[in-house]
Amino acid sequence: MNCPSEIPTPLSNHGCEKAEKKLKTRCVREGGLPLTSTIRRTLLKRLIGSGIQVTPDALEYILDLEKPSEAVESIIVNHISDELPPVLSEEHLKALLQMKVETEEITPKIEQSTDESAHRDSMGTNEPLQSNDRSWDIRVLKNPDSDSVGSGGSVEDFLDLFNDRFNRIKEIYMNRIDTQSSLSPLVAQNRRNDADNWEASRNRGERSRRPVHKVIGIVKKKWTSSSKYANVTLEDPDGYIRCIIPTRQRGRNDHNLLEKSNSLLLDEVVCLSGHINRDGKLIANDILFPDIPTTREFGRANHTVYAAFISDIHFGSKEFLADDFEQFIDWLRGVDVDESKKDVVRNIRYLFIAGDLVDGIGVYPNQRDDLLIPDIYDQYAELADKLRRIPERVKIFCIPGNHDACRQALPKPPIPEKFASPLYDLGNQIMMLGDPCQVVVEGVTILMTHGDSLDDLVTTIPGVSYKEPAEPMKHLLRKRHLAPYYGGKTQLAPLPRDWMVIDTPPDIVHFGHAHHNAIDRYRSVRIINSGTFQDQTEFMRKQGIKPTPGIVSIVNLRTGVPDYEVFHDYR
Repeated sequence: MNCPSEIPTPLSNHGCEKAEKKLKTRCVREGGLPLTSTIRRTLLKRLIGSGIQVTPDALEYILDLEKPSEAVESIIVNHISDELPPVLSEEHLKALLQMKVETEEITPKIEQSTDESAHRDSMGTNEPLQSNDRSWDIRVLKNPDSDSVGSGGSVEDFLDLFNDRFNRIKEIYMNRIDTQSSLSPLVAQNRRNDADNWEASRNRGERSRRPVHKVIGIVKKKWTSSSKYANVTLEDPDGYIRCIIPTRQRGRNDHNLLEKSNSLLLDEVVCLSGHINRDGKLIANDILFPDIPTTREFGRANHTVYAAFISDIHFGSKEFLADDFEQFIDWLRGVDVDESKKDVVRNIRYLFIAGDLVDGIGVYPNQRDDLLIPDIYDQYAELADKLRRIPERVKIFCIPGNHDACRQALPKPPIPEKFASPLYDLGNQIMMLGDPCQVVVEGVTILMTHGDSLDDLVTTIPGVSYKEPAEPMKHLLRKRHLAPYYGGKTQLAPLPRDWMVIDTPPDIVHFGHAHHNAIDRYRSVRIINSGTFQDQTEFMRKQGIKPTPGIVSIVNLRTGVPDYEVFHDYR
């Protein structure tokens, strides 16, 4: 595999910037990624966030290692605070990295693969990468199948959708200590007397704090007043309240209210904190999103096992990178694998494909001119022939994207068998799921969606772009919703259940759609946008989209440490 010095970076915000003076001009490669001052800060932030401080020499030692981020994760796992000094030196780190991790017993698996094609693991290899264990541990938490996502499209159906959204996210707030006493908009309006009582106590010379209330509601309306303050109307099934957000002020705990208010979307459920004035309006001092709990820990497998993540194959397009995709499949089969990666390849048990398996038909104007295979059935049939070469030890999960032969409204049921029967013929090795889906593999919870709603976020929230898809993904995690905005580019089906609510925080969230690879982290959640296997089309050029093709994201499910492999020649 070729790994150029100026590869479009798969880690968000980790561009090929000039290194700090202390690093001079050198770049330390971590699995092919240029290591710059940005990564220095990222590693240091990770250590400090885990309660570990290191000396400057110790940090330099980490940066000089072949895989600094993996070393940091090992240090965190092996660190025992009461046996070590507050600040760790280079010698302490060497000792921690030399500690052997005890071998853990492998638990029984739920699913077993068949034996009819077991020889496929070693086909075409000079040194077969065989594994006797072709079993999987899988539990499906969420999967919108065809029977559960039908709708009549009536007004009542839309009311049911937004009521369910409100109730689900309100329950998240009720389980938080800081928001469980929140008021409804109507009750909050009736607290306008608090302003008079507080003013009267001040006039009497009494020292008292102005009462602060929290209000939960759906963002019905958002606008900017003549005073340049953000204004929001929050509503619930019983009433509404107008909220004024003084965006030129720092909020509670020194939060930037301008930045937070700019990220508010219509139709999302949010909690605003502040005081009620005489007019019954909430003057906000903070915006509290449902968010991911800070105390939650990453789920881990109890043995060494890996998952690979790809998306946006776009099979059938003239710009489909057939050689890159073949090289990836050969790599899974053990062909041309570096000695250092053989254990990784041998232990890859899961492959997640986040939609746009094929390029489809009539998705955008004049698409036919970009198609190598103009028949949707042939696109899926020939893709199935490629996936059939993947070793049988690897379980494949597929969801639809906006280019697949599936309805456009979210949630989407699995790609219908009538269009993609050759994929279904792969049998037990493949699991065709809807969008979004959430599964637990080896004890690790993985949420997968194609990422249609990124289109709305990049046009609505300042500073958000396809080039750094991890940032809009973080916004959606904070909002605990995969597609909050109704009436934009993302179509939503009116159903009794809002499938797009993130009820259970995942360990890994996997998007596609952006065609730009990114690996990042938000609190306990590993963020992956897996790029594409399609080169830049004329349509992308007009849209200003520059893809990063042929990059496969890989996660060690035992340690949570991410990596990636490059199958595209960027020279």
